Amino acid sequence: MRESCYCGRAGEIEDREPVTDGDGRRALKCPDCGHLDHLSWLSADARVRVFEEAKRREADRRMPLTA
Repeated sequence: MRESCYCGRAGEIEDREPVTDGDGRRALKCPDCGHLDHLSWLSADARVRVFEEAKRREADRRMPLTA
């Protein structure tokens, strides 16, 4: 899902970093400015799917490349 952040960054929302805010709520963090999006504009089911995909992509980015 493509989106734009307030800072001007555009890209896949699932490529943001999944985090937990100070209140214990899940959010996606913009890698450029740190803005947190709690995805409250999505249905509960869609939110779960986006958070799961963001978590999977984060794990893929952290996995070292093997030759």
